[in-house]
Amino acid sequence: MPGVGEVAQPQLSADKSVADFSVTLKDDPSSHAAIQTVKGPLRDTAHDAAPAGTSAVVGGITSVFVDIQAAVNHDYTVVFPVAALIIMLILGLMLRSVVAPWYLIASVGLGFAATLGATVLVFQVFGSEPGLIFILPVIMYLFVVALGTDYNILMVARLREEAREGRSPRDAAAMAVRHAGPTVAAAGVILAGTFGSLMLAGNATLTQMGFAISFGIAIAAFVMALFFTPSVTALIGHAAWWPGHGDRRAAAPEPTVDAGDGASAAPH
Repeated sequence: MPGVGEVAQPQLSADKSVADFSVTLKDDPSSHAAIQTVKGPLRDTAHDAAPAGTSAVVGGITSVFVDIQAAVNHDYTVVFPVAALIIMLILGLMLRSVVAPWYLIASVGLGFAATLGATVLVFQVFGSEPGLIFILPVIMYLFVVALGTDYNILMVARLREEAREGRSPRDAAAMAVRHAGPTVAAAGVILAGTFGSLMLAGNATLTQMGFAISFGIAIAAFVMALFFTPSVTALIGHAAWWPGHGDRRAAAPEPTVDAGDGASAAPH
């Protein structure tokens, strides 16, 4: 069948109840082509060709990769939404807002989509690779979402502090970028450079990981945290903090009166 280079003579067990066929694929056992061969045609052919009363199983490193890929694809439908929901709950509790977590998690999602698209463009379109390593999206998601959320929290926390000083939403966003921006930028440069060094390893897996994570961190720091998040917060205005109104200036404490000697004391 296509994709199979050679099939050796079967090795029989002592009681001749088991026959072991060594199958050599035409492609690298860990390659995308080999995984596609084992995933459908080879397994289906082996199962269909098993004599009556027997069963056929397909093992080997490529078969392991096929099973891992199926498990990872299933996890995509669980990990992504569950992680996003937990992050939104944490952001809502921290910011005491129902509105802000939605566009903060949207910024992280856009950063992830941009990172995945850039990685496909670099390695599949320009690099002529047949596909990305199947576990790469999960690794990208964990790093980009975690670090992107951290950068957003740092920026929004500073923006809220500026708003509590009595500044308008636009002025608060401008001051937040001015004061928190250098910190976010420095963190993004250091982490992106660190993960980018993986591309020098000469290994396809590490090269894809290094590019994807470093690009995702750069997008999260220099596009989402520095521009998208403060811009959207400024456009939404006070409604971004609904229903907690965390941007309002704290009320000054009332003067206290000592009833014992009739003297009043004002807070310093």
